[in-house]
Amino acid sequence: MKKLSLKSKQILFTVSNLEKKHKIITYASLLFLTVSTYFLRTENQEIKIDFATLQQRNANLKNNMILFNRNYEGFPLPVWQKVKRGDKFIIQYINPIYVDFFGHDFKYSQYEIIGKTNFDLFPRSIAQIYYENDVTVSITGKKLESTEKFKDKSGKTLDLKVIKWREIKDNQDTLIYGMVKEVIFPNKNTN
Repeated sequence: MKKLSLKSKQILFTVSNLEKKHKIITYASLLFLTVSTYFLRTENQEIKIDFATLQQRNANLKNNMILFNRNYEGFPLPVWQKVKRGDKFIIQYINPIYVDFFGHDFKYSQYEIIGKTNFDLFPRSIAQIYYENDVTVSITGKKLESTEKFKDKSGKTLDLKVIKWREIKDNQDTLIYGMVKEVIFPNKNTN
């Protein structure tokens, strides 16, 4: 009987130890998960703050670019400014007339086009011509008058008489300005 009671005590002791170990493992896991969640939430909040800060800076930069180019805001012809970054020409500014005339490609929003390249906005064949003209102006530094293609709202290809010129800002940034001098509509009476 003594052996039986001793064995049952040992079994109970073993089970009790297992329960204690199980509780310790469970509580340790819960503690680890709680601490991990806290740090992830904190890190997530920091990322949200950083993201909001970057969005605000981006909006401020766009507004500053418009202020910098405010002389062109009331200009009666479409005008744009691009900055050369590596081998890309990134649109930094467009005036309201540009938005009115070409806006169907970018939701009629000045901010939809800023920060993009012609390849992001226009068909590849047209964007390639724009790019080649931008490269020519950035290398030579001479004004370039050319005829470029454009698709209107209905998908018709129009010819644009464009003038482009270069400006180097603070001996660092190569700026390419462009202006549409004339839109040549297709002749409806062609036979």
